[in-house]
Amino acid sequence: MSDEDRRRSGFRACGRWVVPLLAAALLAPALRAAAPGDERAEAESRLATARAEKEAAGAALEQLVADLADDYHALTDDVEAPARRQALALAMADALEPARTRLAGEAASGKPLTRGRRRQLLSEAFAGPVAQAASVDKRISDWVVRRVADALSHKESLDGVDEKEIQGLVDGLLPPGKSWYVFWNESLHQDLPETATWQKALLAYEAAGVALDRIVQPERYGSKGEVAPPGMVIVPGGSYELGPNTGWERPARKVTLRNFAIDRHEVTQGEYELYVNALPLAQRQAALPRGWTLTEEGQAAFDQTLRDHPVVFVDWSQAAGYATWAGKRLPTEDEWEAAAAGTQAFVYPWGNEWRTGMANGEEDAGGTLAVESFPQARSPAGCVDLAGNAWEWTATLEDGTNIKTLPDGLFNAIIRGGGWDSRREELTTRYRRGALAHDTFAPSRYKVPIGFRCVKDL
Repeated sequence: MSDEDRRRSGFRACGRWVVPLLAAALLAPALRAAAPGDERAEAESRLATARAEKEAAGAALEQLVADLADDYHALTDDVEAPARRQALALAMADALEPARTRLAGEAASGKPLTRGRRRQLLSEAFAGPVAQAASVDKRISDWVVRRVADALSHKESLDGVDEKEIQGLVDGLLPPGKSWYVFWNESLHQDLPETATWQKALLAYEAAGVALDRIVQPERYGSKGEVAPPGMVIVPGGSYELGPNTGWERPARKVTLRNFAIDRHEVTQGEYELYVNALPLAQRQAALPRGWTLTEEGQAAFDQTLRDHPVVFVDWSQAAGYATWAGKRLPTEDEWEAAAAGTQAFVYPWGNEWRTGMANGEEDAGGTLAVESFPQARSPAGCVDLAGNAWEWTATLEDGTNIKTLPDGLFNAIIRGGGWDSRREELTTRYRRGALAHDTFAPSRYKVPIGFRCVKDL
């Protein structure tokens, strides 16, 4: 690795507090409804300004990493490093007596002498002498002063503290052979004003990104400030008129649901692959959908051209296993219908009239299509692919009982949404049917392409 690569990797590592940016959410405008022009333009302008300020602050901090490296090595690895560290220790040792006098004066005044106050007084006493004695950048020598003052502030009295003890503290702070990048990341950057400036600019950039995302993709945000996890949208809590359901009939009902997040699209084969490969080797075979195999190394193998297609021919337990692994769960039938029909009780996810070209169904494409192939067919909550492509498991049995795990015996769990070969009436938000939840779907005679999506409580 070159010096330049090490410098850059060292700078990146210093931002350990950084949360993942919202870049993925901000770079897919084609999949979202258009926001009001003026409001969106203003938000985009604020984001551009915040990005420029973040990059400028980052460049300044990165330059500082390079500028201070030589000073650090002058105190650690240079042939004169021991003498330079000794000069720092001597300067602080010479300031001990004035420091003792100030501490005694504070104590005599009756003011509470807290550890924080002792640290402040020691730092002030050491700062001047060290600045005169140090031959390195003041930011490094000031850091040494603060750390030595902090170590001594634990003591109720400075009696007995001498040059030898301070020398030990300085040597411990600047051990020979320690990487500059490790020292920067672990210690120095935290105390620098340049770091605070960069962190402030980064937070402003993230806030501007969220503000734009709220305009472009409002379905990710709840009315009380909830934010959906990546790849999910929020279904508002409240009262929903559901049913009456056709197919395996169920009466109309009024339910009250709490806010929850639901996957924007069905779980893809690529996403399911991550789950299988994360399982202990002995459990992977049982998790494979029909048509998948394991390589000699135990990795999941399937048609890679279908990575973005919904995973299908999975049984209920396989779907529930993935959901648990992802920190989610399968939706109940009522949650699925609320996400699909909304409070408007739409017949189809996009409205009350059938529209050609809005779903992979009825026309029969001969198999699944990539998820989000019909971005214009969004439900009120912002989900896609709730009609056609693949049936979806729910956590509800045919009698309407919601479950977390499968009970013993043979049971039908409700599936919703229809598949690529479904009739139009099966593609409505109200059509329901059951499937044997314990079935593995391994035999080729099972033709129903069942996949799933997950939900998460907020």
